[in-house]
Formats: sequence, structure tokens, C-alpha cells
Amino acid sequence: MSDATTPPVITAHAASVEVSDDGVRIERTPMGSTLTDAEFSFPATALRGWYRNAPTATDPGWIQFSLAGDTPDGYLARPVRGYPATHGAPNIVAFAPGQLEPFADLDRALTNLQAGYPLGAATPVPEDAAPTAPATTAPSTDSPAQTKEQAPAAAASPKKKSGGKGNPGWKRVSTPDVVPEPDLTADANGPVFGQNVTVTGDVEPYDKGEIWDMIAAAGGTVGKNVTKKTTALVIGSWGSVTSKEKRARELRDKGQDIALWSLDEFLTKVGRQPRPDFDEVRGTDAPF
Repeated sequence: MSDATTPPVITAHAASVEVSDDGVRIERTPMGSTLTDAEFSFPATALRGWYRNAPTATDPGWIQFSLAGDTPDGYLARPVRGYPATHGAPNIVAFAPGQLEPFADLDRALTNLQAGYPLGAATPVPEDAAPTAPATTAPSTDSPAQTKEQAPAAAASPKKKSGGKGNPGWKRVSTPDVVPEPDLTADANGPVFGQNVTVTGDVEPYDKGEIWDMIAAAGGTVGKNVTKKTTALVIGSWGSVTSKEKRARELRDKGQDIALWSLDEFLTKVGRQPRPDFDEVRGTDAPF
């Protein structure tokens, strides 16, 4: 497994997969390239989620990427039904029987990429945390393929990041199940109305879903990722620059008009008073 500072390169069946802040790159062996493209890559902003079928000691598995935007020839949008169906699809990475650890490493790296964790870090999942997207099933010859957007990988102990306060609770930074629709009856003169707003980092003491609801209530459109449509990014606390903030700054450097708001700045724009942290009211009569 990669350490917390090194973007992981995972060895799958007849392919290696490199996950970086910029996106995902698949390079297939000569054997693998007889079935599909020798190389296939996509930016982090194109990753909508992924279907997964874990290998066992005797059965193969795979991860199937769900992508937004233009897709290559042979791309499969629907979850595959069994291992033979994975052959020839550039957006599918197969794992041989027994390759459970590389499978879990890739699943974890993708989760970290979307959540803004350091890519090689173990993803902390509280014991009482449910997956942020409900698992669905697709017919399979062996075990069901689960689709996920930010469904957590195998649980691991939290690791603190240098310069930060440690990884936050999973629920606060995970991607909610439903994107709220903008309230078109909101004040059209408000600073958030008509904006396309993405959220990154830890917005403690709120969770990401609460911030999304505030954006929608103010007439803004919620974006899961930073794209060419993004006009504002709400930046929560984090131990390092998240991939979304990095992408926003790159687009700004290229001339795109993207506002970078701290959490307090955003709360001011939507007319909310910051919610006190529990430590601030501990032992007082103040309501929390």
C-alpha cells in the first residue's frame, strides 16, 4: 500500500492504475492491450463514481468507472454482468482471484480522490457510519456489483496529516446522496443566486449536505466537482490543499472566474451565523 504522501500506483490484472490529484491513468500490459486500449486516462472532474465487484480467493473482480462527458469507444455505462463482460471495456479494471488488497487499494484511492484526502492515506470510516450512497446491485455470475459515489472502502485507523488537525468525521466530508435543486424563488440579487458552487474540505461543525442545502436555498446550483461551469468554491479547513481547490486555482489561472470563499465568508453570503463548535459551549447553558 502507498504511503500518505505518494499517489498510489495499483497493479491489477494485466494493468496498472495510477491515481493522482489530476485524475486516473490506466496502463495495460501487452496481454491486456490485446483486449482494449493500451492506455486510458481521465481527469478527476470526470469521475462520477464507480461500480465494484470484489475478487475472492477463487473468483475475479473488477472496478468499472462511471464517467461524465465524452467517453471512449467501447465504454460501458451499465454495470457488467460477469467477469467475461469486463474484457474490451476501457473504463473497467479487472482483478485476478486473490487480488483483494490491490482492489481495496484502488477503491480507497478513488474514495480519497473524491473526498479530498491525501491519496495514499488510509480512509477513516467511523464504525457507525453508513455508506454515503446506497449500494445497488447488478446481475453477476458470482457476487453483486455495487455502485458507489463515496461509499467508504475498508475501515482503517485515522491518520493525522502534518499541519492539520487529523482527518475529520467521514460523514462531514462525504458526498451526500442527493443534490438539492436551486430555489429559483430566492433573492435574485443575493450573492449566491445563479452561482455554480462546489464545496471542499471539512466544513465542521456542519456536514457537506447542510452546506449544499444552504447553497440551494439561496438559489445556487450545487456542483460535486470543480468544472468549467464552477463559479465559486467553498473551502473548509484541511491539512493540505485539496484536489478541488487545486483544480479551481488552475482554472482561475487560465482565466475562469471562480470565487474562493472560506466557510465563514460563505455563511455571511447566505445570511447565516456560524454555528458554535461543541467545545465553545461545553459546560455552558448555551443551546447547541
